[in-house]
Order: sequence, then structure tokens, then C-alpha cells
Amino acid sequence: MSEPADSPAPRPENAETTPAGTPSEPPRDAAPAAPRRPETPMGDSRPDHPADPEPVPAQATPPRPPARAEAAPAPVPPPPAPHPQPAGAVTAAEYQRQAAYYAQLQRQPRFAPPPNPRWHRPDETPKPAIIVLVIAVALFGAWAAFHPSGVGIGLSLTGIAMLAVPLAAGHRSDLVPRLPGAMLVAALWSVAAFRDAGWVVLLCTVTAFLLTPVALAPQRRFSGAAVTVFMGWLEGLAESFRWAKRGRRARTGGGSSMRNLWVVLVTAALLLVFGGLFAAADSTFADLIVRLMPEIDAAEVFLRLVLAAVLFPLVLVWAYTAVVKPRFDSERPEGEHRTVSRFELSVPLGALNLLFVAFIAVQLRVFLGGEAYVMETAGLTFAEYARKGFWQLSFVAALALAVIAVAAWLAPKRTKRDRWAARILLGTLCALSMVVIASALYRMYTYAETYGLTRMRVWIFTVEIWLAVLFALVIVCCWKLRAGWLPRAVLGSGALALLGLAAANRDALIARYNLDHEHAVDLVYLSGLSDDAAPVFADADLSQADRDCVLDREERDEERALLAWNLGYQRALDLREAAAESTTACDWMGTYQSYEDVQNQVSGNAFFTADRCYEFDTTKAAAMFRQLGHEAAVLDSDDALREASTELEYYSDATGTLYCGYSSETTEAYLRLEVKRFADAAGASDAIEQDLLDAAGMGYEATELADDSFTGIGTYNDDYRYAVVDEELYVSVFVIHPPDDAAADEVAREFAGQVQSRYREFA
Repeated sequence: MSEPADSPAPRPENAETTPAGTPSEPPRDAAPAAPRRPETPMGDSRPDHPADPEPVPAQATPPRPPARAEAAPAPVPPPPAPHPQPAGAVTAAEYQRQAAYYAQLQRQPRFAPPPNPRWHRPDETPKPAIIVLVIAVALFGAWAAFHPSGVGIGLSLTGIAMLAVPLAAGHRSDLVPRLPGAMLVAALWSVAAFRDAGWVVLLCTVTAFLLTPVALAPQRRFSGAAVTVFMGWLEGLAESFRWAKRGRRARTGGGSSMRNLWVVLVTAALLLVFGGLFAAADSTFADLIVRLMPEIDAAEVFLRLVLAAVLFPLVLVWAYTAVVKPRFDSERPEGEHRTVSRFELSVPLGALNLLFVAFIAVQLRVFLGGEAYVMETAGLTFAEYARKGFWQLSFVAALALAVIAVAAWLAPKRTKRDRWAARILLGTLCALSMVVIASALYRMYTYAETYGLTRMRVWIFTVEIWLAVLFALVIVCCWKLRAGWLPRAVLGSGALALLGLAAANRDALIARYNLDHEHAVDLVYLSGLSDDAAPVFADADLSQADRDCVLDREERDEERALLAWNLGYQRALDLREAAAESTTACDWMGTYQSYEDVQNQVSGNAFFTADRCYEFDTTKAAAMFRQLGHEAAVLDSDDALREASTELEYYSDATGTLYCGYSSETTEAYLRLEVKRFADAAGASDAIEQDLLDAAGMGYEATELADDSFTGIGTYNDDYRYAVVDEELYVSVFVIHPPDDAAADEVAREFAGQVQSRYREFA
């Protein structure tokens, strides 16, 4: 049988004797030689994996020597395994190239994760100046944003620069659509340059930080906006460094960078050498150099460099975000999710709407009846009633907003009836929720009218108004049944609410409101307001001494650096300089008044002294103790328990406390007194309610309950307790080891009456 035409030619018999460099003559009837395979860069050849392998004939046999004529044909041995035959001797240079090639293959990663399609843009390269600007902003922010003497214009400039550089890095076609959001964020960053109130600056700065990526890469859905706000852009950090690296490669090369570095080093060396010589030659020039050179603190420089190392990747990833505009929105088309039937939507929302209507009807009866109706039904003043339910109503409004969001997501919209049912049910719930918010706002307004404004109350007003705006936006969405614009509207309205709070000048508003209304003015609290309130104090109807006291504070007199400057601080500084020319000096701790005199001017403060324990009559208590069989029982004040303070008690919010103890050497009986004064009657009422719960947990059995008092008998210990509230005063008397409960009750009530009468003499 003849061999196939494409079978390999048999090896010549003299192959072993043929020199390696002299190829043997191919047979004339052999197929043309295959083209030579390309060699690798290292000089050796490798197989082409994508190409189809050469067909190997199934019956091909290797050549064998001719058999003798008289011998029987020998059995054919199995074909040996193919062994690659070297084309020739490998030189040392070729061996080294092959070794280096295979070592390079081993160093390559066997598995590389696929690039993130949201961030991977291999064709994008940064503009030449962008990376330089990113470095400059990071260094400037590290030294300017947080100055030791306070925050101010340096923080504002840093934030605006962190926004401007990414806008410059993006494409020009994206600049106009980004301008509204960018202007809103820039306004939030700039609050630190105008206001001195720390909480307002903090809230605006944090909000600006969270909204900057949203302004650079706006999202269309709540999911995308939430991911962007909560720093989902951090996943693009690695790609941003690759982007910066591509920009470096795109330039002419590293030689220019090294030359620029050498220019900087040579310039610095020349200035250092010649400047030192000039300073040594002239003392006036040396003084000028000393004034111009900042004081260098190694620890501070290290911390500033660490902050710069944090700001650099932050600004870089924001710049890359402006270039690639990543989308965090869900890829699922709108409307492709599970919905409920019209019946499943109508029953719970209809019942909830009826509950809201019933509550609002009761509220109308209360507000129309006024304080007389509240006193008759609840036994509270209108301000106390307003304070009691405010937080619950605020929580109801926030919870209703969450229910509306879930219901709108699950509402059916297939037919016209489904859409109208969703509009009516959700719109009604939104309108009723706005009425609840109005009720909460009216409660807070009533409470502020009685007790004045504080920072927390102003913040509560702001949040409640923002919730009302959100419900108005949701009503529009419920009518259109589309919410593509709602995420941006929610974030934008929140930012505008904070800007409104900053524009209203919160601390100045508090000072003006409290000084203009007819209630007791707490000058100690007003003096703790920021410098934003200084113009109000200067124009207020106060005595010169009081005006100087609220304007003159030691920490406010510290001179700030330029980067810590803000407008509120500058106005207060000018007013304090004018007040310093006055002949009346004010020092809370110095010659103007002693600390005790200042404290005693506050209503009732003079009552809270430790020596007050000696003034109470213990005759009836001693007579009760003598019933135990100790005729010589005389009560002495226990100096270990005797304590008084007019400082704020951190665990009970009491503004004045008095603790007294009375014991006898001849009996184990003991009498203990606790007196606490709160800012208002509502605080004292809350304290007695909390103590009643605590007493039940400690084994006291309540025997008599009233709106303003309770009595309790200890089940674990032999003691008796009586507690009573008298407006802002809370009195609690403990009788330990009494002869009987009736005697203990008489002594406790009589002792509490002494305390109330004595306190009213000072209040």
C-alpha cells in the first residue's frame, strides 16, 4: 500500500552521520516543505494554538532497515513516542533569551479580574494640567481646611476647589447640565466663610461632601442616588490611578518631569544659600525673613502630609468620576417588578387614612378648645401638652413617608382604575401627613413661645418644614405616577433647607427671639451662642454690663489666622473692640461679680447650698425614731451625704440639686432627702414618671399614685418613699427602717412641705 501524499518523508539512513548544519537532500517526490513557524521574541519557536493541528495518518509507520530475503517478516513494533529533534546546537545567548522569556511568562498573573465596565475607560486620558491641579488642591486643603484656630474661608476654598477641578476635568458638553447642582454644592461649601456657628457649618460641609459626587455624576433613580451619596464612587479608586498613569505615559516622557524637579531643587538651593548670607549680613533683613517664615512643627507637618495623602486620591477619583460619569442606577427597567392587586393596596391604605382622619379630628377639638380644654382633660398646661406628643408626631410623619414610598412601588398601574386608586389613596395619605406635620409644628411653636428658642428647636423646625416639602413633592409624583426627577428633588430640597438655615443665621435668630419675647432671659445660654449673634446683642435693649458679658468671652478674643477667618467672627471682633472702650468691665469670675453672686442671681439658685440641710426641722422625724424604743434618738446631718450644686446634672438634666441625710447613733433608722430643680415643669414631670418606673424595677410597690406625687414601699428593704412635684421642683424623701408606714408617710410629707416652702422663699 502506498503512503498518502501528505505523510512525512522517511528519515534518511545517513541522518545520524549527516552534520547538523547540512540538511539532507529531500526526495524528489516529497511534498513541499511547510513554511517555517515564527519565532518568539526570545528566539525559540512555539506552536500556534489557534491553528488546526496537522493531520497525522493513522497507518504511518517509521522507517526500518531492509530485512534479509530468507528471513521471515518481523512483527511491526508500536510507533515510538515522538521526540522533538533540535534543529541545531543551542548557543549560550539563545539559552539566556529562552530562560528570560519563560521567566517573564511565569511572572505574569495567571488570572486577572475583568475590568469594571462602570469605570473602565481605557481610551480616556487626563488633561495635562489636571493631575498637577489635583496635587495642588490636596496640598492646599491639607494646610487650609482645618486650621488650629478654627474653620473658615480656608475650608470653603478647599471645598470649592475640590469641586472645580473635577468640573474642569470633565468634557465641555457636560458642564452646562452640571451647573445647577454644582452651584448648590458650592453654596454649601461656602457657608464656612460666612457663618461661625459650628453645627451649621458642620451640617453644610458634610452635606456638600456627600453631594459633590452626585453633582458630578447625576443619577435617575433612588438606588443610584443612594449608592452615590453613601460613597459608592470609592470602587473607582483603582481605575482613577490607572487613568492618571495613562496621562503620564501620554506626555512626551519622564525627562521633562525630572528636569522640572531639578529646576525646583536648584532654585530652592540658590534661595537658601543667598538668603542665608543676606540675613547674616543685615539684621533688618533677618527679622523680615523670620516674620515671613512660618513656625515649623514636625508633628503638625507630618499630620498635614497625611491629610494631603488622603485628599489626593479623593480629588482624583472625583475628577475621574466627572470624566466617566458612572451609572449606579438599577439596570431593571421601570415597572418590571412585582405589584399587588388593587384590593391588597386599598385595604391597608384606606384603614390608615381613616386612622389619620380620626386623629386629626381629635387634634382640632384640642386646638379649638385651647388651654382650658387641655387643663380639664389632661391636667397639663398647653405648652406641656404640646411638648409631650411632638416626637411621636414627628416619627409618625417620617414613618408615613416610608409607607408611601413602599406602597407607590407596589401599587398596580396596569389599568386606568388601578392608577386612579393609587392616586387617590396615596395622595390622601400625603395630605393627611402634611396636616400631622402642621400639628407638630404648631406644638413646637407653642412650646417655643413659652420657653424660648434653642438650637435644637430651630433644627427641629427646619426638619419638619423639609418633611412637609417632601410630602408636597410626593403628591406631585403620585399624580403623575412617575418619579424619575424625585431623587434629585429630594437631595436638592434638603440642600436648600440647610442653606435656608444658614441664611437665617440660626444663632442670631435665637438671640433675637429670646430677647424680644416676654419670658425669662437666660443670659448664660445666650452668651454661649456663636459670634453670629453678636450684632443682635449689640442692638438689644440690655444694660451695658449684660451686653459686655454676652459679647466678652475669653475664647472669642483669640486672634484667628487668615485661613480661619469668617464673616461672623469679623463682625463680632469689631463689636468687641468697640465694647472694650467702655468703662464697665465684665468678668464672670473676677471683680465685676463673684461666681456665687452671679449664680445667686438666677431664680432659686441660692437655695441649693450644702448648708441648707442644717436648716430643716427634724423634730417630727426624731419623734418617729423614738417610737422604735430609743428615747435619746437625735437626728444629726450626715456630712457624707450633704451635697448641693447648681450645675447641670448630666444624667437627669436637673439645673439644681440638693442631697441631705439624717441619722442617729442610737438607731439604724435613716432619713434621706433629694431635691432637684428642672428648667420647667415638664422636665420635673418627666423625672417623676421615670423615677416611678425605676422604683418599680427596684422593688418598690406603689401605694398611692397621683399626677404630681407617688408613694412607694420597699419590698426588699424596709424603707418608705414619698415623691412630689411642685412646678419645676422635684422632692423625694426616703425613710429607712421606719416603725410603720403611717408614721413614715406623715414624716415624709411634712419634710417635703418644708423643702417646698423654703425653696419658694428664694425662687
